[in-house]
Amino acid sequence: MCFSIYLSTTSTEDLAKPESELIQLETIKGWVPEPLTDEDDSVLDRLNYPNKWCLVSRYGGCSCGYRHLCSGSDFDFGPPEDWCPEDDDDIESTQAAYDLFARLLVEGHQVDVLDVWTGTSAEAITTMVVRLCEVPRDHFRFFEGVRFEFS
Repeated sequence: MCFSIYLSTTSTEDLAKPESELIQLETIKGWVPEPLTDEDDSVLDRLNYPNKWCLVSRYGGCSCGYRHLCSGSDFDFGPPEDWCPEDDDDIESTQAAYDLFARLLVEGHQVDVLDVWTGTSAEAITTMVVRLCEVPRDHFRFFEGVRFEFS
């Protein structure tokens, strides 16, 4: 059981060539550790743009190596807190992902991102419009079961 972070964009850039060693992106079909199920395909259908990628951890595999806020929480962006320690690698990787999203937006591309836990159904996913320029880099995190539509 793991997190999977998917993104889609109007950019035709090959995102598999990372600008940072902190993140890896793989095409959807290139990443899949097992064959996609119909349920996985319906989740991917929630992405709006033609070029789809999976954001995997810097060491490969799943998307667990990023900051996540789990469902059942009040979804809000916030910095790491001393009372809830987070792994430094997860924080750095999340900031590198933020940098990628911000760059794509500045270049005029559309971007959406979806964070799901294994077995999440497409019907359980909600959408949140996020003005990335209003979210400080050190506050950014992914929300389980939420699709970000960046503006």
